[in-house]
Amino acid sequence: MSTEYVWTPSGTDVTIKWRHMGWVPPSEIPSIRAKWKYYQELPMRHLTVAERQEYENVMRQAKVQRIK
Repeated sequence: MSTEYVWTPSGTDVTIKWRHMGWVPPSEIPSIRAKWKYYQELPMRHLTVAERQEYENVMRQAKVQRIK
């Protein structure tokens, strides 16, 4: 029996099978996390401390999750 295709019922978490096959989610790859952190910090490069705090408050109110 070939195991290339295995039917899974709806509601099954297919990421478990993908991980078993060697897939790593982008959120766990350090180089991708570093890239997104770099782009998230671009708007704050030339801000003063007070402006950074205000920017963070606006982002928090908008419920935007930032990579730490």
